[in-house]
Parts: sequence; structure tokens; C-alpha cells
Amino acid sequence: MREHLKKRHYAGYGAGDLANSLTFGLSSSFLLSYFTDVLGITAAAAGTLFLAARIWDGINDPLMGMAADRLFRHHQRKGRLKGKFRPYLLRGSWPVAAAALLLFWAPPGWDTGKKLLWAYATYISWGMTYTFVNIPYGSLASVMTDNPVERAGLSVARGIGSLGGTLIPRIFIPLLLLRYTGQEALAYLLAAGITSGASLLFYLISYFNTTEMPLPEPGESVPSPFGSPGLLKNRPFLAVSLASVALQTGLMVNGAMNIYYFRENLDALKLMSWAGILAVIPAAAAAPLIPRLVRSFGTVRSSAWAALFSAFCWLILLLLPSRPFIYLGVGLGAYLFLMIPHMTVWALVSDSIDFQEEQTGKRSEGTVYGAYSFVRKAGQAAAGFLAGAGLGWTGYNGTRIIQTPETLAGIKMLTLGIPALCLFASFLAYRVLWPRSLREGRIP
Repeated sequence: MREHLKKRHYAGYGAGDLANSLTFGLSSSFLLSYFTDVLGITAAAAGTLFLAARIWDGINDPLMGMAADRLFRHHQRKGRLKGKFRPYLLRGSWPVAAAALLLFWAPPGWDTGKKLLWAYATYISWGMTYTFVNIPYGSLASVMTDNPVERAGLSVARGIGSLGGTLIPRIFIPLLLLRYTGQEALAYLLAAGITSGASLLFYLISYFNTTEMPLPEPGESVPSPFGSPGLLKNRPFLAVSLASVALQTGLMVNGAMNIYYFRENLDALKLMSWAGILAVIPAAAAAPLIPRLVRSFGTVRSSAWAALFSAFCWLILLLLPSRPFIYLGVGLGAYLFLMIPHMTVWALVSDSIDFQEEQTGKRSEGTVYGAYSFVRKAGQAAAGFLAGAGLGWTGYNGTRIIQTPETLAGIKMLTLGIPALCLFASFLAYRVLWPRSLREGRIP
């Protein structure tokens, strides 16, 4: 009989996405600023870089998921398997940490053109190492348990880890930038070193505190995720994928633009750290509520309506004057509702894997998760391009002490308006695409 998961398993699984999100949060929140203000790369060129790198990641991710499934079957037949997905946490930890560190360093004396090439090389390298560990990690939940309540618990643990990894850089990096005013290159390098070291530690914690269910017998060969008719007929997969694209786009644009909004519109860069600290409150409030919401309303209903309420909060912020404490106050409500779909999405991905098995008779966690990551990376590509190109369209100039009113209005629209639109789109994806029979409870 399968044993129930223990507290250390939930904590260990959450630590894995804390490790992932530390370097992801570092790059998504501060890399655009590092490129424009330290390396001297234009915002438009940086946006194009983000788009190109994410397109490659979108191709690379499904291949990584398919490779994980095929390597599993190969090693299982050879009798030398110690797990299907956990080993990647160990093997992939140090390349991610090293690549993240190189993101925030460039050879001295190079001109802007060479620095742009270096930025392409290091950013794409980091994305590939991140994929190597993140795709198997994301598939791990589906082989840790098949219990819907435990999966919801793992999804919450992952959501908390993801939030922590995203917020920690937002808390301490603005303080480093203020401490090393005029030495931004040093501040960013120190931040990258601290973040990379912590990421490596939490990957190891995750590896030693997660488990997998008994391994199944080797199955048939794994099909390519590209153009798979099974996935195109998997409505839960389509719903969670499109909802995630929208959610990811809104979150990443907001994250990339926050440093500009706090510094230029609010003239309160130090308060960005307080915003990161205060964002812990919605996560702490949402985490214990989510299992109750799932039991009462189901995972997909809870996710959809919370996304809609969060969209309204972002819209209110957009319409109100730009004041630091208005942003901090109403932003708490926006993040409180946002935390629910952010934390439950991984349970819905596991449900789409189960649905795929029902429809095809094949269990291919890595392939489905890799395909899901493909469309999720589309959201990241859109967000990176939109943040960089959008900042360029506003007329932002890093050498100006005071930006023009048009630039400030554009920054506000990117920071607040885009999340409002994206979360409304996430609501529509769940309500329109998720099958009614599943909303009624066959798969929570």
C-alpha cells in the first residue's frame, strides 16, 4: 500500500521550486535593468534577446521532457534506476547556479556590440541549464502521489517555494543597489553570487527530501510532443496551458517593470524591498485557504475566480494615482487573489497528465509536462519582449534623471495594466476550455 506523504516531502518539493525561482526571479526582475543601465544595451535590443531565447527554450523544453521519459525507460530496462525525476535535481543544480552567476558579469573593456553577444550566449545557456532541471522537477509531483488532496498540497508547497524564490531577490537587491550607488555592476554581481549559492543549497535539500512512488513497468516508446493529437484533444491541458501563458505574461511584465515603476513613477526604490516583504502576507494568508477552497469549489473554479478578482485589483491600481502606499495597500489584495491560481496550477497540470493517460492509455509525465512548459515559455517570451520593447516604446532613457510624462504613463501601463488584462484572460481560459464534467468533480 502506498504511504502518505510526510511534511518533509512537501517541504522538500517546495524547496525545489524555491531553488528554481531564485535564479528565475533574479533574471526576470533585474536582468532588463542590468542590460539597460549597466551594459548599455537598449531596451528594444534586450526585448528581442528575451524573445529569441524564450523561443529556443520553447523548442528545448518538450525535447527535454521527452528525453526524461525515454531515458527513464532505457535505464529501467538496464536495472540501474534510482528514480525517474529526482536525479535531475542533483545533476542539474550546479550548472544552473554557474550560468546564473555569469548572467550578471561581462568581460571588462568590451564594446556594446560584444556585450550584446555575450548577453545572448549567457542568457540562452542559463535557459538551457534551467530547463535541464526544471522539466523533470515539474514532472516529479505526478509520481510522488496520485492522491488529489496530496497533489493540491504539493502544488501549494511549490507555489510557496516559487513565491519565496521570486520575492527574495526583490527584497535584498534594491538594498544592494542603494548600498553600492554608482557601483551597480558590483551590486548585481554580488546579488547573483548570493542567489546562485542559495539556489544550489535548496536543490540539494529538495533532492534529499522528496520521494517517488514505486516505478511502473517499462512501457511503449514515448511519442514526440510536437503536434501530438492526444494533447490537442486534451482540454484540461489546453486550459491550464493558456491560463498559465496569460498568468506568466502578467507576472513577468510586472516583475520586470517594478524596478522602473518604483524608481521613476514612485521615486521610492527602497520601498520595493518593503513591497517584497509585504507580498509574503498574501502568500501566508492564501496557503491555508487553498485546501479548503479545493474541497469546497474544486481546483479549477477556485483558480478561475481568484484570477478574475486579482484582475480587478490591478485595474483599480491602474486607475488610481501613482502613490507608494496605494500600490502597497491595493497590491496586497491583487497578490492575495493571484496566489491562488499561482499555487494551484501545478495540481491542474498533474490532472491533465491523468486525463491524457485516460485518453491514450499511456503514462508520459515528462512528455506532457515538457509540452506544457513549451506553451508556458511562450508566455515568458511574450513577457520578455513586451517588457523590453514596451519600455523602448515609452521613450525610456536611462541617462535621464527625470523621465517624460509619456514615459511614466507607459511604465505604469506596463506595470499594472498588463497584469489586469492577462489575469482576465486566465479566467476566461479556465471557464471556457476546462470540461464541465471535470469542474463537477471527476478530477478536482
